[in-house]
Amino acid sequence: MKRFFILSLLMLLAASCTKIDYVGEEYPPTDHVDLYFSFADAPAGHKVMGYIVASAPDMVSAEKMQKKMMEKARAKGADGLIIEGIERYQAGSTTKYTESTTEKSNDKGKTKTTTSGSSSTSAEEKKEIKGTLIKYR
Repeated sequence: MKRFFILSLLMLLAASCTKIDYVGEEYPPTDHVDLYFSFADAPAGHKVMGYIVASAPDMVSAEKMQKKMMEKARAKGADGLIIEGIERYQAGSTTKYTESTTEKSNDKGKTKTTTSGSSSTSAEEKKEIKGTLIKYR
């Protein structure tokens, strides 16, 4: 039960861990940001004001990541956010190895030693959404 609680807590923490990186210009915050999925759909004559990247464990929904990106875009004063794509990747892996040794003596006094081991590897999957923040002219 305790193990289940700890695992549930870790999953909840991981689910809330969307990291947003932004590089670019800042303007006064805006109340509304238009969402685009292609540069061709954005109004002509816009200015690229910066680039934004959201990254999170694969269990976090892309929708939640998009909401965080929109929040950051409003805070930075963007008029529009162009989503350029989503990518999944393996961020790392963990290998656990266990080994056990047993010794057994037979009736003649000889000792037989047996060693066995096992390993398991788990991969940490992440996803990343890239976008461009724009300002209307």
